[in-house]
Amino acid sequence: MKLSYQNCYCPLSGQTGFTVERGRFVPSAHGAERRDLKGAFVLPAFLDPHSHLLSFAISLLQADASRCNSAKELFDLLRRFEKEEALSPSDFLTARDVRPERLEGGKFPTREEMDRAFPDRPVLLQHPSGHSGAFNSAALRAIGDTPDGDGFFEETQFISRARRVPLPDFPRIKEAFDRAQEIYLSRGACNAQEGLLTAEMLPLYRQLVREGLRMDVVGYASPEDYDAYAAVFPDSVRGYSRSFRLGGVKIFLDGSPQSKTAFLREPYTDGTNGAPTMTENEILSACRFALARGAQLLAHCNGDGAAQMFLDALARFSPEERKRIRPVMIHAQILGEDQLVRIAELGVIPSFFVSHVFHWGDTHLKNLGETRARFLSPAREAAKLGIPFTLHQDSPVAPPDLWQAIACAVLRMTSSGKKLSGQEISVRQALLSVTKNAALQYGEADKGEISVGKRADFILVDRNPLTCPPEELERIRVVAVYREGECVFSEKT
Repeated sequence: MKLSYQNCYCPLSGQTGFTVERGRFVPSAHGAERRDLKGAFVLPAFLDPHSHLLSFAISLLQADASRCNSAKELFDLLRRFEKEEALSPSDFLTARDVRPERLEGGKFPTREEMDRAFPDRPVLLQHPSGHSGAFNSAALRAIGDTPDGDGFFEETQFISRARRVPLPDFPRIKEAFDRAQEIYLSRGACNAQEGLLTAEMLPLYRQLVREGLRMDVVGYASPEDYDAYAAVFPDSVRGYSRSFRLGGVKIFLDGSPQSKTAFLREPYTDGTNGAPTMTENEILSACRFALARGAQLLAHCNGDGAAQMFLDALARFSPEERKRIRPVMIHAQILGEDQLVRIAELGVIPSFFVSHVFHWGDTHLKNLGETRARFLSPAREAAKLGIPFTLHQDSPVAPPDLWQAIACAVLRMTSSGKKLSGQEISVRQALLSVTKNAALQYGEADKGEISVGKRADFILVDRNPLTCPPEELERIRVVAVYREGECVFSEKT
């Protein structure tokens, strides 16, 4: 059926109507059934440039510690959560979004403190970055470790242990996964990224894809796990199959700047530089691995030291080879102007985690100094150089709400109200970063615009983002979401 949508306004293109047939935007023609949108504002559906969909779903099954300001508040929260969820004795009791800067001494509770509060229950406390956390003795024994030290781990040592934590049973995961997709859709995204597929996730994803996805999901695996996913999902290697696509390879070159584990060329204010998590040879090997499979390569680079290593590795490949792996620099928070020039020359797409300005901007001012903090996620400079950047939320680190990323890119305001000015961009540029540019990042030329021939993924919102006060961007309501011309979310339901 051909449907003609009328009485609307598309802020990015100026259209006042459009026609959809068989899931695509088509030229207007006689005989189409008219649909009155009653003055709605219409945008292309958002494509999530980077997040961790399954991790976000599992986070919905964990205690939210973001408002805890002491160890006592944290332990009280966990006791309430334990009762409300009726956990079995062996179930892990996990708190997400534990912010040590708000706790006594600016640190996680020690293993001994957690043991006194929970002598038998396995307990895991996770930093919002997902790069550090603390285990009690019961938790360490449950994952095969001997309890020792204070129970706190960072980066590789934490991530390797967190991967051994038993997952909830499948029915609970499936219910949380459905809720997670609803949340993404409710904020306008028809696409979600699985930013790091691991071996532990493979049986889950096999079942989740079999039972059906509500949105397009693009997954990126480590070099160690990529071939296993390609074997299980052979039809997803070159395109979508049952709404799932194996997008490519993901590598990690450093940690996070708020924990001072991002690798910097010049030190933090305390004199440390962080450290890389890969060697030059390992990065080159990952590039060759992706090239051999014709797979896209995503590289987590928070600091300019890590970015330098990635750019140096890419420079050793020909332009044709770089086009085959379509490199993306994930986070790209701390960069020099010289590196942005190289990013443009090498054809790298940076995906900025600009919401860091709000969530940890005050911490970055302390750790980096004002000059570097103001240059975090340098979207304006990238735009000047013609670099097609994207914005992301890295959920569950930040909520899967690209409106928040848009607002942060425009306002550049920290949570305490300080403005990190200098790299603000326009609302239009921010919207393009999560629509047209995001489609470019994924190599999906048929998405991201309301124009003839493109896929009919679009959203209805309650106001014009180009004319509303910037302070209200994050409060824009998504009224409905259409995927291939079919309504998949409506706030009325």
